[in-house]
Amino acid sequence: MPEGDTIHKLARALAPLLDAAALEAVATRPRRGAALVEHGAMAARGVSARGKHLLLALEDAAGRGWQLRTHLGMYGTWHQYASGAVWHKPVQQAWAVLRLADRVLVCFHPRELAWQPRSGASMDPERLDARVGPDLLDPELDLAAVVRRVRACTPATRPLLDVLLDQSLAAGIGNIYKSELLFLHGRHPLEPVAAIADDALLELYRDAARLLRRNLKPGPRITRERAETDEYLYVYGRRGQPCRVCGTPVARSLAGEHLRSTYWCPSCQPRQPG
Repeated sequence: MPEGDTIHKLARALAPLLDAAALEAVATRPRRGAALVEHGAMAARGVSARGKHLLLALEDAAGRGWQLRTHLGMYGTWHQYASGAVWHKPVQQAWAVLRLADRVLVCFHPRELAWQPRSGASMDPERLDARVGPDLLDPELDLAAVVRRVRACTPATRPLLDVLLDQSLAAGIGNIYKSELLFLHGRHPLEPVAAIADDALLELYRDAARLLRRNLKPGPRITRERAETDEYLYVYGRRGQPCRVCGTPVARSLAGEHLRSTYWCPSCQPRQPG
């Protein structure tokens, strides 16, 4: 599943192509197995991201506003092709097709796709599902409000790894950042959220926002302060390799509500009794 910075970078890459662009045709697939539905010519009015959701604002010939929302999940991708070029995947796997004069933008295999009317001249991120919380890349983000949201909306016994991945609490943290953040803060992945004080929880989310912002630039995702070539992360993907701080072999397990791969250092992130 892509991290929030991936979707923000995608929005930045698409913006020069779609800002005020004239689309010759737009088509979306309402559900798996259904045919593509043609929506006709559209004018693109903007592209943005919130957490792991990409939002495209469109307007039809009658001046009605529409929003195309995609969540790529584990396997979704956006492709760009020159007009007439052969696609890398079959059309049956395309869920959205945007045709410009000189190119085609295609979304394959998204986890979610929603096509819906849009009110007003700009995209309102609050129209997303209630399960999508504040975007950690929002420059106006109130981190104290995120902490209050966690305390109010999640059980005290819930493990930290599940809290961090819960997009309804704060949007943008994926599986890589989850493991890296817990390592940076010396927290065992299964530690209950009640065991971390408010100020420490705020600092954890502050670091998440910092790392997401840092990785908006081109290049590999980096969480280490000083990263050697191809050595960009502390623990993620490093099962059995020595911890970069203490040398203990990095552990991995499928943990949490969704049994996602989780990496940690048993010495730097000891599990507390109780």
